[in-house]
Amino acid sequence: METEMSAAPAPPPATAHLVFFNNRGLRAGWRLLIFIGIVAALGICMFAVIQAFTRAVGASRGAAAAPTPGRILLGEVLSFLVVALATWIMSRIERRATDVYGLPLRRNSWSSFFTGYVLWGFLPLTLLLLAMRGLGVFFLDGLALRGSDIVYFAALWGLTFLFVGLLEEYLFRGYALFTLADGMGFWPAAIVLALLFGYVHMSNNGESRVGILDVCLFAVFAAVTLRLTGNLWMAVGAHAGWDWGQSFVYGVSDSGNPAVGHLLNSRVQGPDWLSGGSVGPEGSVLSSVTLVLMILAFIVIYRRRQPASTNGTTTDYT
Repeated sequence: METEMSAAPAPPPATAHLVFFNNRGLRAGWRLLIFIGIVAALGICMFAVIQAFTRAVGASRGAAAAPTPGRILLGEVLSFLVVALATWIMSRIERRATDVYGLPLRRNSWSSFFTGYVLWGFLPLTLLLLAMRGLGVFFLDGLALRGSDIVYFAALWGLTFLFVGLLEEYLFRGYALFTLADGMGFWPAAIVLALLFGYVHMSNNGESRVGILDVCLFAVFAAVTLRLTGNLWMAVGAHAGWDWGQSFVYGVSDSGNPAVGHLLNSRVQGPDWLSGGSVGPEGSVLSSVTLVLMILAFIVIYRRRQPASTNGTTTDYT
């Protein structure tokens, strides 16, 4: 007579296994640590390249008193390449398309970038400065550049801030946000990274408390654009357009740093909380109001649109 044997229950997963894995594979926190480690390792190599370049330029031309757009551009390009390469490595490890991390290369990417640049970057900054002019705390004092210098610095600063936008958005709201959201949900992850974004900017010599608040508010705005459009191109455009308008067109300080080669001469007067003082317009409470209105306006305009994902399906960060 054959005796039926009941299947023995599967043993519970070992504690060590639960620490590192869940039902979706390696836990988000560990994946994020691997990404940070790759960025750090590649960053060390990048830093060595920049140091060698700086020593070569300093030896042949003398050290510059203020950072030039060319030197800033070099650092931003190399830093973005580090983040892009680290993201690509993680995409191979996780067997995902890099598009899902926020920068898909599609035909409408340029349109989203341009919309962000003009309507959500340069235009809000212009309206902010017009309001400051109406309140008597901001003034323009004529052209600072002439002739071919205008074209040269416009293009150079434009390219520089393109990579500033690419670097900062992809670093804080690319793989990092995608992965952290997998562990804690989109909005908790977005808020954590917005606070980290503000903390990192505290190292800028010319920042103020209002300026750091505005950095965090812009990070929230960028997260809203990602959530409602499915990619980072709108945020990259807004970031680049705002910074280009500040540093090149209107010649105002950015975190206390005036640009070398700006189109217009400008000055501020009045209390720092209203004029921004030496910080620039981002140090004014009017900038905080502007960013809050940008967030609300973007939600109203885009909330009824179906989020387009970077891989052709609805984006899900939860």
